[in-house]
Amino acid sequence: MVRHAMTIIQRSTNHLNPNQIPVITVDQPLYAIAKQIQWRWPDIYGEDIYVIVLGGLHIEMAMYKMLGNWLEGSGWSQILVESHITTPGRAKFMIEGRHLTRTRWAHQVTAAALSVLKRNSYAKYCETLTDDDIRLSYEDWSRAQSDRHPCIGI
Repeated sequence: MVRHAMTIIQRSTNHLNPNQIPVITVDQPLYAIAKQIQWRWPDIYGEDIYVIVLGGLHIEMAMYKMLGNWLEGSGWSQILVESHITTPGRAKFMIEGRHLTRTRWAHQVTAAALSVLKRNSYAKYCETLTDDDIRLSYEDWSRAQSDRHPCIGI
Protein backbone atom coordinates (compact mmCIF):
# COMPACT_ATOMS: atom_id res chain seq x y z
CA MET A 1 0.00 0.00 0.00
CA VAL A 2 2.81 2.40 0.87
CA ARG A 3 4.69 1.48 -2.30
CA HIS A 4 1.53 2.03 -4.35
CA ALA A 5 1.01 5.45 -2.72
CA MET A 6 4.64 6.35 -3.44
CA THR A 7 4.19 5.38 -7.08
CA ILE A 8 1.02 7.49 -7.42
CA ILE A 9 2.72 10.48 -5.77
CA GLN A 10 5.74 10.06 -8.03
CA ARG A 11 3.61 9.91 -11.19
CA SER A 12 1.48 12.88 -10.09
CA THR A 13 4.54 14.96 -9.30
CA ASN A 14 6.18 14.08 -12.61
CA HIS A 15 2.96 14.91 -14.47
CA LEU A 16 2.54 18.32 -12.81
CA ASN A 17 6.22 19.25 -12.44
CA PRO A 18 8.54 17.17 -14.62
CA ASN A 19 12.04 16.69 -13.17
CA GLN A 20 10.87 17.62 -9.65
CA ILE A 21 11.79 15.12 -6.96
CA PRO A 22 8.65 13.92 -5.16
CA VAL A 23 8.44 14.48 -1.40
CA ILE A 24 6.24 12.49 0.96
CA THR A 25 5.69 13.16 4.66
CA VAL A 26 4.63 10.22 6.83
CA ASP A 27 4.46 9.32 10.50
CA GLN A 28 6.98 6.98 12.07
CA PRO A 29 5.53 3.52 11.30
CA LEU A 30 4.94 4.40 7.64
CA TYR A 31 8.29 6.20 7.50
CA ALA A 32 10.06 2.95 8.40
CA ILE A 33 8.15 1.07 5.67
CA ALA A 34 8.82 3.81 3.10
CA LYS A 35 12.55 3.76 3.90
CA GLN A 36 12.59 -0.03 3.46
CA ILE A 37 10.94 0.44 0.07
CA GLN A 38 13.60 3.01 -0.82
CA TRP A 39 16.37 0.60 0.09
CA ARG A 40 14.72 -2.39 -1.62
CA TRP A 41 14.09 -0.56 -4.95
CA PRO A 42 16.79 2.16 -5.11
CA ASP A 43 16.49 2.51 -8.90
CA ILE A 44 12.80 3.54 -8.63
CA TYR A 45 12.50 5.08 -5.12
CA GLY A 46 16.15 5.72 -4.17
CA GLU A 47 17.14 8.57 -1.87
CA ASP A 48 18.35 10.58 -4.88
CA ILE A 49 15.00 10.04 -6.63
CA TYR A 50 12.48 10.31 -3.78
CA VAL A 51 12.49 12.31 -0.52
CA ILE A 52 10.76 10.82 2.52
CA VAL A 53 10.27 13.15 5.47
CA LEU A 54 9.31 12.16 8.99
CA GLY A 55 5.95 13.66 10.02
CA GLY A 56 5.65 16.83 12.09
CA LEU A 57 4.49 15.04 15.24
CA HIS A 58 7.60 12.88 15.33
CA ILE A 59 9.88 15.79 14.49
CA GLU A 60 8.37 17.69 17.44
CA MET A 61 8.83 14.67 19.71
CA ALA A 62 12.46 14.36 18.62
CA MET A 63 12.96 18.07 19.32
CA TYR A 64 11.62 17.70 22.86
CA LYS A 65 13.84 14.68 23.45
CA MET A 66 16.83 16.76 22.35
CA LEU A 67 15.77 19.62 24.62
CA GLY A 68 15.43 17.08 27.43
CA ASN A 69 18.98 15.89 26.80
CA TRP A 70 20.21 19.47 27.02
CA LEU A 71 18.17 20.17 30.17
CA GLU A 72 19.11 16.90 31.91
CA GLY A 73 20.84 17.79 35.16
CA SER A 74 20.05 21.51 34.82
CA GLY A 75 17.43 21.48 37.56
CA TRP A 76 14.57 22.21 35.17
CA SER A 77 12.52 19.17 36.17
CA GLN A 78 13.19 19.85 39.87
CA ILE A 79 11.92 23.41 39.43
CA LEU A 80 8.73 22.07 37.86
CA VAL A 81 8.24 19.69 40.80
CA GLU A 82 9.14 22.19 43.56
CA SER A 83 6.81 24.81 42.10
CA HIS A 84 3.99 22.22 42.15
CA ILE A 85 3.58 22.36 38.38
CA THR A 86 3.97 18.60 38.07
CA THR A 87 4.96 15.45 39.92
CA PRO A 88 8.43 13.84 39.85
CA GLY A 89 7.23 11.02 37.58
CA ARG A 90 5.65 13.38 35.09
CA ALA A 91 8.72 15.63 35.21
CA LYS A 92 10.83 12.60 34.25
CA PHE A 93 8.53 11.94 31.29
CA MET A 94 8.75 15.61 30.29
CA ILE A 95 12.55 15.64 30.35
CA GLU A 96 12.47 12.50 28.19
CA GLY A 97 9.82 14.00 25.88
CA ARG A 98 7.59 10.95 26.33
CA HIS A 99 4.29 12.78 26.78
CA LEU A 100 4.03 15.35 24.01
CA THR A 101 1.16 17.49 25.30
CA ARG A 102 2.52 17.81 28.84
CA THR A 103 6.06 18.37 27.59
CA ARG A 104 4.92 21.09 25.19
CA TRP A 105 2.90 22.70 27.99
CA ALA A 106 5.87 22.59 30.40
CA HIS A 107 8.13 24.30 27.85
CA GLN A 108 5.46 26.94 27.20
CA VAL A 109 5.13 27.59 30.95
CA THR A 110 8.91 27.83 31.22
CA ALA A 111 9.14 30.25 28.28
CA ALA A 112 6.33 32.38 29.71
CA ALA A 113 7.96 32.48 33.16
CA LEU A 114 11.31 33.47 31.66
CA SER A 115 9.59 36.17 29.60
CA VAL A 116 7.94 37.59 32.73
CA LEU A 117 11.26 37.57 34.58
CA LYS A 118 12.95 39.30 31.66
CA ARG A 119 10.24 42.00 31.55
CA ASN A 120 10.56 42.47 35.34
CA SER A 121 14.33 42.90 34.97
CA TYR A 122 13.78 45.54 32.31
CA ALA A 123 11.29 47.35 34.58
CA LYS A 124 13.86 47.35 37.41
CA TYR A 125 16.47 48.68 34.98
CA CYS A 126 14.09 51.51 34.07
CA GLU A 127 13.48 52.30 37.77
CA THR A 128 17.21 52.72 38.42
CA LEU A 129 17.63 55.35 35.69
CA THR A 130 17.92 58.99 36.58
CA ASP A 131 16.62 61.85 34.45
CA ASP A 132 20.08 62.28 32.90
CA ASP A 133 20.40 58.63 31.85
CA ILE A 134 19.45 57.42 28.40
CA ARG A 135 16.72 54.82 28.50
CA LEU A 136 17.26 51.89 26.16
CA SER A 137 14.28 50.36 24.45
CA TYR A 138 13.37 46.85 25.56
CA GLU A 139 14.91 45.38 22.39
CA ASP A 140 18.15 47.37 22.75
CA TRP A 141 18.36 46.50 26.46
CA SER A 142 17.85 42.80 25.61
CA ARG A 143 20.61 42.96 23.00
CA ALA A 144 22.94 44.72 25.45
CA GLN A 145 22.24 42.08 28.12
CA SER A 146 22.93 39.35 25.57
CA ASP A 147 26.24 40.95 24.64
CA ARG A 148 27.13 41.45 28.30
CA HIS A 149 26.19 37.90 29.35
CA PRO A 150 26.67 35.70 26.25
CA CYS A 151 26.08 32.43 28.14
CA ILE A 152 22.61 33.52 29.22
CA GLY A 153 21.35 34.17 25.69
CA ILE A 154 18.39 36.40 26.53
